Amino acid sequence: ILALMGDAIAQSTEPEYDQTRATAFISFDMFYRAVQCALFPIIVDICDGHFLSQLFPAMLDVNIHYLATMEQTIANQFLVIPFIYYPVFFTLTGYLQGLTIDDTIERAQTTLIPLLKRNWLFWIPVQFFQFGYVDEPLQIPFLCVAGLAWTFILSTYAGSVKKAPIVVEEEGPVPRDGIKV
Repeated sequence: ILALMGDAIAQSTEPEYDQTRATAFISFDMFYRAVQCALFPIIVDICDGHFLSQLFPAMLDVNIHYLATMEQTIANQFLVIPFIYYPVFFTLTGYLQGLTIDDTIERAQTTLIPLLKRNWLFWIPVQFFQFGYVDEPLQIPFLCVAGLAWTFILSTYAGSVKKAPIVVEEEGPVPRDGIKV
């Protein structure tokens, strides 16, 4: 429901509601929530602060809880997100919206780096708080609520697979939004 709401808010500025896009976001959200439920206990178990304490012995004075929180956030944001989350996102939403494999790859190549930057700006503080201060049984519900805002961001920047119409001007092709490629 939260994925539907986030995508609906993102689509509210568009002339027509895209049901296929909404279905793709809902499907992705349901699938990835299941992945999170499986991965987070593993991340919490493995990332207990010992990697950073060994890597930076001077940090031994820091509370091990903070080192564990940093490790968990780093593991999720710099391993899970680029190597599981986004490949699944682009594959599943591209397939459900009728993209070819080549179009899906092109979409990923075009939007991955900007999305990762937005992802890290949004999720690193959220997940640091989540891993550090939210009890483990409440982490997924907490992330679902934060995910409403994130789904809006994701849908706004990578939701539509429809190509913008091209308007030809004297200087060459320019998308309708006025930003030259």
